[in-house]
Amino acid sequence: MDDQKNNRRDFFRKAAQLAFLSAMLGGSAYLLAENRVQLEGCADNQFCRECQKLTTCSLDQAKNFRKK
Repeated sequence: MDDQKNNRRDFFRKAAQLAFLSAMLGGSAYLLAENRVQLEGCADNQFCRECQKLTTCSLDQAKNFRKK
């Protein structure tokens, strides 16, 4: 009987872990597919305002922001 409880507990723990992993992967894929997040650099000029590396940043977004 005790073994059955452990198996059930392990099953639900693994199911919860897989659900969480699936949600993380799905959310990341959605953000990348919708161009809400870029793998390199900043996604939008709004981040340049408070960026500490603005004066030395070589990204096009930072260069355009400095010109403004």
